[in-house]
Amino acid sequence: VDDEKVRVCVDEASHYLIYPSKPVLPVNVSVVKFGFGTKIVDVEYNVDSVVVYDLSCRLPFGGRVLPDVFGKMFSVEENKSNVVTNLYPGDWISYHAGGGLSLDRHVTFFVLNVYPVRYDSVNNSLFFVNNVTVTVRYREPDTSHVGEHSIYDLLVIAPSRFCSILEPFVEHKNLHSVKTRLVSLEEVYDRMFWYGRDNAEKIKYFIKNAVEYWGVTYVLLVGGMRGQTGGWYLPVRYSHVVPFDEQEYDESSFISDLYYADVYDGDGNFSSWDSNNNGVFAEWNETVRDDMDLYPDVYLGRLPCRSVAEVKTMVKKIIAYEKDVCEGDWFNNFLVVAGDSYNDTEHFNEGELIGEAAIQRMPGFNPVRVYASEQDINRKTVNKALNKGCGFAYFCGHGSPMSWNTHFPSNGTEWCTGYELKDMLLLHNGRRLPVVVVGGCHNAQFDVTLLNILRGLRDEGLSYFRVKPPFGGFWYGEWSPECWAWFLTSKRGGGAIATVANTGLGTHGEGDVDGNGVPDYLEVLDGWLELRFFQLYGVEGVDVLGEIHGETLTGYLHKFLGNDERMDVKMVQQWELFGDPSLRIGGRRGVE
Repeated sequence: VDDEKVRVCVDEASHYLIYPSKPVLPVNVSVVKFGFGTKIVDVEYNVDSVVVYDLSCRLPFGGRVLPDVFGKMFSVEENKSNVVTNLYPGDWISYHAGGGLSLDRHVTFFVLNVYPVRYDSVNNSLFFVNNVTVTVRYREPDTSHVGEHSIYDLLVIAPSRFCSILEPFVEHKNLHSVKTRLVSLEEVYDRMFWYGRDNAEKIKYFIKNAVEYWGVTYVLLVGGMRGQTGGWYLPVRYSHVVPFDEQEYDESSFISDLYYADVYDGDGNFSSWDSNNNGVFAEWNETVRDDMDLYPDVYLGRLPCRSVAEVKTMVKKIIAYEKDVCEGDWFNNFLVVAGDSYNDTEHFNEGELIGEAAIQRMPGFNPVRVYASEQDINRKTVNKALNKGCGFAYFCGHGSPMSWNTHFPSNGTEWCTGYELKDMLLLHNGRRLPVVVVGGCHNAQFDVTLLNILRGLRDEGLSYFRVKPPFGGFWYGEWSPECWAWFLTSKRGGGAIATVANTGLGTHGEGDVDGNGVPDYLEVLDGWLELRFFQLYGVEGVDVLGEIHGETLTGYLHKFLGNDERMDVKMVQQWELFGDPSLRIGGRRGVE
């Protein structure tokens, strides 16, 4: 408490609600796991007598969310329409149910949010209760929706053009006790002839059948765009969950492979992401909101290969990695590349602070820091560190489809040189391949193509190159031949074994509005996802890539989905895994 603001503390709270223009208040989150397909029939609650506190000062409110885009700096102004004008939160509890995986076991999650304190903005007063009693009535299914026995662990779906090249990969997996089935897209479309309104939905229905009849846990999609043509080897689904009031420009859609992983809703029914059947998937705007479960029912990754050569490269890299990755001490290096992400009023050096937090979550690893507080971040400094080898690498800053960058401290306004696609051409780390996590916008936007230059000129004329607001489309980097994350992953003779990054606009928190001494940059949005990934491997010992990625998404949904914010939905939808979800990090030698 100070003369101007009051902080509300509740011992039983899990964390604080931190959303733009809304009061910062405590919430308690409880998660119950039921048998898969359990239906929540009714939820009732009672509260004891409500105590009202009139405030003489104001509560802290959530600040802006900060974009992670590189190339042009945008400011996100406060949206006055988002300001709370009544009791917040709207009720003493909220809840949601979702069907998903809990470390390879299918369950129905029931997530309960209890709000012990609510704020009346009209009278500047707090409503507080000591006890909330919640009664949940539910009905378990008579039969299981999914098979109890696993015929296959991993399903690989690829166009027939790639299938023969993938055979050594399938053989390798089967030899190492990962029961694997390769199915061509043509077979998928043939088997699902009567299912699905388009090819993407046919693939999703096939995954559903593979879960139910084969017991599949992991799914690997192989195929991206057809070279630079603009067509697809393996189709994508675009999400239309767009928080216009919280991001720096109107990104009307973005790729989400979570669509393929979210097979079921909380009742065990097919999760279409188009509940109003209007043909526009994953909509959430001012007038329309599709029902989306969002919890992954399989651990899914994609190799968005554009050519036979890229498929050959990835097959060789994955097989070699799992056979002998642990040879030498290089694997125990943890590379962190970061700087001062934003020019914020608190003058936090956000990127380096979250880098140190990630290092704390990876005990036993040797931290290798490439920090803007010590040196420029450029081709030389990044490649030098990567060429020595590391088991993990973490880039936290700003991105575009073709570049990644951050700022020098202390005011977060002067750009470093950065690390671009052309810099990776001089990267030669051989088989010393890291798993890479990237904080930044659009680094995994894998629908880019050189054809976009012609499209931009057609649509915008010479304004395509405009260097003043509103900036021309050229500066968004969508004319890159490959996106940054995939270029790094698919590089011959080095690069990464897998990369996790955003297909759309990445976002972090600003300030420390909950007053706990930890910058919100680390506690919400992309920051939470990135740190949770390292926590699962470094502290909790989860060492299968897809499980780490999937459990990170599940944990985020548990903690934030119940607060009914579009930005939280976007965070999980755009967090893409380029890699084999069944990959054993550190190799499979001695593991059967």
